[in-house]
Amino acid sequence: MKKSFVFACFGAFCAVGAWSVSAAEGVVTADVLNIRTQPDLKSAVAVKLDKGFKVEVLGESGDFVEIAIPVTAPVYISAVYLNEGKTTAPLKMYTAGSTAAASYGVLPKGSEVKMLEIDRYGWAKIEPPAGIKLYAAKRYVAVTPDAAKPEAKAEEKKDVKPETKPGAKAEEKKDVKPETKPEAKVEEKKDVKPETKPEAKAEEKKDVKPEAKAEAAAVMTAATEKALADIGVDLQKGTAVTVTGTLLKLENTTVPILQFVLMRNGTHEYYLCSDRFQLASYGAAPVTIRGRSFRVPSWRVPVLYIESVTPVKAGK
Repeated sequence: MKKSFVFACFGAFCAVGAWSVSAAEGVVTADVLNIRTQPDLKSAVAVKLDKGFKVEVLGESGDFVEIAIPVTAPVYISAVYLNEGKTTAPLKMYTAGSTAAASYGVLPKGSEVKMLEIDRYGWAKIEPPAGIKLYAAKRYVAVTPDAAKPEAKAEEKKDVKPETKPGAKAEEKKDVKPETKPEAKVEEKKDVKPETKPEAKAEEKKDVKPEAKAEAAAVMTAATEKALADIGVDLQKGTAVTVTGTLLKLENTTVPILQFVLMRNGTHEYYLCSDRFQLASYGAAPVTIRGRSFRVPSWRVPVLYIESVTPVKAGK
Protein backbone atom coordinates (compact mmCIF):
# COMPACT_ATOMS: atom_id res chain seq x y z
CA MET A 1 0.00 0.00 0.00
CA LYS A 2 1.62 3.17 -1.15
CA LYS A 3 0.75 6.57 0.14
CA SER A 4 2.25 9.97 -0.48
CA PHE A 5 2.65 12.92 1.78
CA VAL A 6 2.96 16.65 1.29
CA PHE A 7 5.50 17.91 3.77
CA ALA A 8 5.70 21.40 5.28
CA CYS A 9 8.70 23.72 5.54
CA PHE A 10 10.70 23.68 8.74
CA GLY A 11 11.74 27.36 8.98
CA ALA A 12 11.67 27.20 12.78
CA PHE A 13 14.58 24.73 12.76
CA CYS A 14 16.83 26.84 10.51
CA ALA A 15 19.37 29.04 12.28
CA VAL A 16 20.61 30.72 9.10
CA GLY A 17 19.12 31.03 5.61
CA ALA A 18 15.91 29.59 4.24
CA TRP A 19 15.37 26.18 2.60
CA SER A 20 12.74 23.46 2.29
CA VAL A 21 12.90 19.78 3.15
CA SER A 22 10.77 16.74 2.37
CA ALA A 23 11.33 15.01 5.73
CA ALA A 24 13.68 15.10 8.66
CA GLU A 25 15.00 12.80 11.34
CA GLY A 26 14.01 13.55 14.91
CA VAL A 27 15.29 12.12 18.18
CA VAL A 28 13.24 11.99 21.39
CA THR A 29 14.96 14.00 24.15
CA ALA A 30 12.49 13.40 27.01
CA ASP A 31 12.84 10.33 29.25
CA VAL A 32 9.40 9.17 28.10
CA LEU A 33 7.44 11.10 25.46
CA ASN A 34 3.70 10.81 24.81
CA ILE A 35 2.90 10.47 21.11
CA ARG A 36 -0.66 11.67 20.48
CA THR A 37 -3.30 11.20 17.80
CA GLN A 38 -3.86 14.96 17.45
CA PRO A 39 -1.72 18.08 18.07
CA ASP A 40 -3.40 18.70 21.41
CA LEU A 41 -2.34 17.87 24.97
CA LYS A 42 -5.88 16.64 25.63
CA SER A 43 -5.88 14.16 22.76
CA ALA A 44 -5.38 10.42 23.23
CA VAL A 45 -1.91 8.93 23.62
CA ALA A 46 -1.22 6.36 20.89
CA VAL A 47 2.21 5.22 22.13
CA LYS A 48 5.00 6.27 24.53
CA LEU A 49 8.57 6.55 23.22
CA ASP A 50 11.76 6.36 25.26
CA LYS A 51 14.63 8.83 25.12
CA GLY A 52 16.79 8.39 22.03
CA PHE A 53 14.04 6.87 19.88
CA LYS A 54 14.32 8.11 16.28
CA VAL A 55 11.23 9.33 14.44
CA GLU A 56 10.49 10.65 10.96
CA VAL A 57 9.35 14.27 11.23
CA LEU A 58 6.93 15.36 8.51
CA GLY A 59 5.94 18.88 9.54
CA GLU A 60 4.84 21.24 12.28
CA SER A 61 1.51 22.02 13.91
CA GLY A 62 1.71 24.72 16.56
CA ASP A 63 3.71 23.41 19.52
CA PHE A 64 3.83 19.93 17.99
CA VAL A 65 5.75 18.18 15.26
CA GLU A 66 3.93 15.80 12.94
CA ILE A 67 5.61 12.40 12.68
CA ALA A 68 5.11 9.14 10.78
CA ILE A 69 3.64 6.41 12.97
CA PRO A 70 6.44 4.55 14.83
CA VAL A 71 6.78 0.79 14.35
CA THR A 72 6.12 0.29 18.07
CA ALA A 73 2.67 1.93 17.98
CA PRO A 74 -0.19 -0.54 18.54
CA VAL A 75 -2.80 -0.68 15.75
CA TYR A 76 -5.95 -2.82 16.09
CA ILE A 77 -8.69 -3.68 13.60
CA SER A 78 -11.58 -6.13 13.61
CA ALA A 79 -10.40 -9.56 12.43
CA VAL A 80 -13.93 -10.31 11.24
CA TYR A 81 -13.30 -8.43 8.02
CA LEU A 82 -9.85 -9.85 7.26
CA ASN A 83 -9.36 -12.51 4.61
CA GLU A 84 -5.94 -13.76 3.49
CA GLY A 85 -4.24 -10.60 4.73
CA LYS A 86 -6.64 -8.16 3.05
CA THR A 87 -9.53 -6.11 4.43
CA THR A 88 -12.93 -7.03 2.99
CA ALA A 89 -14.53 -3.75 4.11
CA PRO A 90 -13.41 -0.26 5.24
CA LEU A 91 -12.11 -0.69 8.81
CA LYS A 92 -11.43 1.75 11.63
CA MET A 93 -7.99 1.47 13.18
CA TYR A 94 -7.80 1.79 16.97
CA THR A 95 -5.01 2.30 19.50
CA ALA A 96 -6.34 -0.69 21.50
CA GLY A 97 -8.67 -3.63 21.00
CA SER A 98 -11.86 -1.75 21.84
CA THR A 99 -14.28 0.56 20.05
CA ALA A 100 -13.86 2.92 23.02
CA ALA A 101 -10.17 3.43 22.15
CA ALA A 102 -8.90 6.37 20.07
CA SER A 103 -9.03 5.91 16.31
CA TYR A 104 -6.25 6.53 13.79
CA GLY A 105 -8.74 6.70 10.93
CA VAL A 106 -10.15 4.27 8.38
CA LEU A 107 -8.24 1.59 6.49
CA PRO A 108 -9.73 1.27 2.97
CA LYS A 109 -11.28 -1.95 1.70
CA GLY A 110 -8.74 -4.20 -0.02
CA SER A 111 -5.77 -2.93 2.03
CA GLU A 112 -3.02 -5.47 2.64
CA VAL A 113 -2.07 -5.82 6.31
CA LYS A 114 0.37 -7.91 8.32
CA MET A 115 -1.40 -9.42 11.31
CA LEU A 116 0.78 -9.78 14.41
CA GLU A 117 -1.72 -11.43 16.77
CA ILE A 118 -5.42 -11.84 17.46
CA ASP A 119 -7.17 -11.81 20.84
CA ARG A 120 -10.10 -13.83 22.13
CA TYR A 121 -12.57 -11.08 21.27
CA GLY A 122 -11.72 -10.95 17.56
CA TRP A 123 -9.37 -7.95 17.58
CA ALA A 124 -6.34 -8.24 15.29
CA LYS A 125 -3.14 -6.35 16.12
CA ILE A 126 -1.46 -5.40 12.84
CA GLU A 127 1.79 -3.86 11.71
CA PRO A 128 1.32 -0.05 11.53
CA PRO A 129 0.32 0.89 7.95
CA ALA A 130 2.17 3.66 6.17
CA GLY A 131 0.39 6.99 6.06
CA ILE A 132 -0.71 7.37 9.69
CA LYS A 133 0.44 10.66 11.23
CA LEU A 134 0.91 11.25 14.95
CA TYR A 135 2.08 14.23 17.00
CA ALA A 136 4.82 14.91 19.56
CA ALA A 137 5.63 18.00 21.62
CA LYS A 138 8.12 20.02 19.57
CA ARG A 139 10.39 20.90 22.49
CA TYR A 140 11.09 17.22 23.20
CA VAL A 141 12.15 16.27 19.66
CA ALA A 142 15.57 17.29 18.35
CA VAL A 143 15.30 17.62 14.57
CA THR A 144 18.12 17.28 12.06
CA PRO A 145 16.77 18.19 8.61
CA ASP A 146 18.09 16.60 5.45
CA ALA A 147 20.64 18.69 3.58
CA ALA A 148 18.84 21.29 1.54
CA LYS A 149 19.74 21.74 -2.06
CA PRO A 150 20.98 25.32 -2.56
CA GLU A 151 19.33 27.14 -5.39
CA ALA A 152 21.67 28.18 -8.20
CA LYS A 153 22.15 31.93 -8.30
CA ALA A 154 22.18 33.64 -11.65
CA GLU A 155 25.59 35.21 -12.36
CA GLU A 156 25.41 38.84 -13.30
CA LYS A 157 27.20 39.65 -16.53
CA LYS A 158 28.57 43.17 -16.58
CA ASP A 159 29.31 45.22 -19.70
CA VAL A 160 28.50 42.32 -21.99
CA LYS A 161 26.16 43.16 -24.80
CA PRO A 162 24.59 40.44 -26.86
CA GLU A 163 25.74 40.32 -30.45
CA THR A 164 23.16 41.23 -33.00
CA LYS A 165 23.25 40.07 -36.55
CA PRO A 166 22.28 42.55 -39.18
CA GLY A 167 18.82 42.09 -40.52
CA ALA A 168 17.80 39.67 -37.79
CA LYS A 169 14.39 40.46 -36.43
CA ALA A 170 13.65 39.74 -32.79
CA GLU A 171 10.89 37.19 -32.42
CA GLU A 172 8.07 38.43 -30.34
CA LYS A 173 7.42 36.17 -27.34
CA LYS A 174 3.85 35.98 -26.36
CA ASP A 175 2.74 35.10 -22.87
CA VAL A 176 1.88 31.45 -22.90
CA LYS A 177 -0.31 30.13 -20.13
CA PRO A 178 0.52 26.63 -18.95
CA GLU A 179 -2.04 24.07 -19.85
CA THR A 180 -4.20 23.07 -16.97
CA LYS A 181 -5.57 19.61 -16.72
CA PRO A 182 -8.99 19.14 -15.20
CA GLU A 183 -8.82 17.63 -11.78
CA ALA A 184 -9.91 14.06 -11.54
CA LYS A 185 -13.26 13.83 -9.89
CA VAL A 186 -13.22 11.85 -6.72
CA GLU A 187 -15.52 8.94 -7.07
CA GLU A 188 -17.90 8.74 -4.22
CA LYS A 189 -17.45 5.49 -2.40
CA LYS A 190 -20.70 3.80 -1.65
CA ASP A 191 -21.15 1.50 1.26
CA VAL A 192 -19.91 -1.84 0.08
CA LYS A 193 -20.96 -5.01 1.76
CA PRO A 194 -18.03 -7.25 2.58
CA GLU A 195 -17.54 -10.05 0.10
CA THR A 196 -18.60 -13.43 1.27
CA LYS A 197 -16.73 -16.55 0.41
CA PRO A 198 -17.96 -20.10 0.50
CA GLU A 199 -17.68 -21.28 4.03
CA ALA A 200 -15.50 -24.14 5.13
CA LYS A 201 -17.19 -27.46 5.73
CA ALA A 202 -18.56 -27.66 9.24
CA GLU A 203 -16.33 -29.69 11.53
CA GLU A 204 -18.01 -32.39 13.53
CA LYS A 205 -18.35 -31.41 17.16
CA LYS A 206 -18.15 -33.94 19.92
CA ASP A 207 -20.94 -34.05 22.47
CA VAL A 208 -23.30 -32.19 20.14
CA LYS A 209 -26.51 -34.06 19.46
CA PRO A 210 -28.15 -33.32 16.11
CA GLU A 211 -31.88 -33.02 16.19
CA ALA A 212 -33.51 -36.28 15.22
CA LYS A 213 -36.46 -34.47 13.68
CA ALA A 214 -36.30 -30.91 12.47
CA GLU A 215 -38.83 -28.77 14.28
CA ALA A 216 -40.27 -25.62 12.78
CA ALA A 217 -37.31 -23.23 12.55
CA ALA A 218 -37.59 -19.93 14.36
CA VAL A 219 -38.04 -17.01 12.02
CA MET A 220 -34.86 -14.93 11.93
CA THR A 221 -35.36 -11.19 11.61
CA ALA A 222 -34.19 -9.43 8.45
CA ALA A 223 -31.68 -7.38 10.50
CA THR A 224 -30.14 -10.55 11.94
CA GLU A 225 -29.96 -12.18 8.50
CA LYS A 226 -28.10 -9.15 7.13
CA ALA A 227 -25.70 -8.98 10.11
CA LEU A 228 -24.82 -12.68 9.73
CA ALA A 229 -24.43 -12.35 5.97
CA ASP A 230 -22.07 -9.40 6.50
CA ILE A 231 -19.60 -11.65 8.36
CA GLY A 232 -19.77 -14.33 5.69
CA VAL A 233 -22.45 -16.70 7.02
CA ASP A 234 -24.30 -18.80 4.43
CA LEU A 235 -27.80 -19.03 5.91
CA GLN A 236 -28.60 -22.05 3.72
CA LYS A 237 -25.95 -24.18 5.43
CA GLY A 238 -27.02 -24.20 9.07
CA THR A 239 -26.73 -27.36 11.18
CA ALA A 240 -29.37 -28.10 13.83
CA VAL A 241 -27.77 -28.69 17.26
CA THR A 242 -28.72 -29.00 20.91
CA VAL A 243 -25.94 -28.24 23.37
CA THR A 244 -25.57 -27.54 27.12
CA GLY A 245 -23.14 -25.08 28.69
CA THR A 246 -22.84 -21.75 30.50
CA LEU A 247 -23.13 -18.22 29.14
CA LEU A 248 -20.30 -15.68 29.17
CA LYS A 249 -20.81 -12.04 28.10
CA LEU A 250 -18.20 -10.56 25.75
CA GLU A 251 -17.02 -7.19 27.05
CA ASN A 252 -15.31 -6.06 23.82
CA THR A 253 -16.97 -7.57 20.77
CA THR A 254 -16.38 -6.38 17.20
CA VAL A 255 -19.71 -7.83 15.99
CA PRO A 256 -22.70 -6.22 17.78
CA ILE A 257 -25.06 -9.19 17.26
CA LEU A 258 -22.64 -11.54 19.06
CA GLN A 259 -22.74 -10.45 22.70
CA PHE A 260 -22.34 -13.86 24.41
CA VAL A 261 -20.41 -17.10 24.01
CA LEU A 262 -21.35 -20.60 25.16
CA MET A 263 -18.66 -22.07 27.41
CA ARG A 264 -18.04 -25.83 27.58
CA ASN A 265 -15.11 -27.39 29.42
CA GLY A 266 -13.47 -23.99 29.85
CA THR A 267 -13.43 -23.11 26.15
CA HIS A 268 -15.56 -21.06 23.76
CA GLU A 269 -17.84 -23.54 22.04
CA TYR A 270 -20.06 -21.09 20.13
CA TYR A 271 -20.61 -17.41 19.55
CA LEU A 272 -24.30 -16.89 20.39
CA CYS A 273 -26.71 -14.95 18.20
CA SER A 274 -30.19 -14.17 19.49
CA ASP A 275 -32.90 -11.74 18.45
CA ARG A 276 -35.59 -13.17 20.75
CA PHE A 277 -33.98 -13.93 24.13
CA GLN A 278 -32.46 -11.74 26.86
CA LEU A 279 -29.42 -13.91 27.57
CA ALA A 280 -28.24 -11.75 30.47
CA SER A 281 -31.25 -12.91 32.48
CA TYR A 282 -29.92 -16.48 32.64
CA GLY A 283 -26.81 -15.50 34.59
CA ALA A 284 -24.05 -18.09 34.97
CA ALA A 285 -26.36 -21.09 35.48
CA PRO A 286 -26.12 -23.96 32.96
CA VAL A 287 -28.57 -23.83 30.06
CA THR A 288 -29.53 -26.06 27.17
CA ILE A 289 -29.68 -24.27 23.84
CA ARG A 290 -31.33 -25.50 20.67
CA GLY A 291 -30.65 -23.76 17.41
CA ARG A 292 -28.70 -23.70 14.16
CA SER A 293 -24.91 -23.64 13.92
CA PHE A 294 -23.15 -21.74 11.13
CA ARG A 295 -19.51 -21.66 10.08
CA VAL A 296 -17.84 -18.29 9.45
CA PRO A 297 -14.93 -18.17 6.98
CA SER A 298 -11.55 -18.03 8.81
CA TRP A 299 -13.22 -18.29 12.26
CA ARG A 300 -12.31 -21.17 14.55
CA VAL A 301 -15.49 -20.84 16.63
CA PRO A 302 -18.88 -21.20 14.87
CA VAL A 303 -21.96 -19.02 15.40
CA LEU A 304 -25.07 -20.53 16.99
CA TYR A 305 -28.42 -18.87 16.24
CA ILE A 306 -30.66 -19.55 19.25
CA GLU A 307 -34.15 -20.97 18.74
CA SER A 308 -34.80 -21.94 22.37
CA VAL A 309 -33.10 -21.68 25.77
CA THR A 310 -33.90 -23.96 28.70
CA PRO A 311 -32.29 -23.62 32.18
CA VAL A 312 -30.80 -26.90 33.41
CA LYS A 313 -32.48 -28.11 36.57
CA ALA A 314 -30.29 -28.78 39.60
CA GLY A 315 -29.30 -32.43 39.96
CA LYS A 316 -29.18 -33.08 36.23
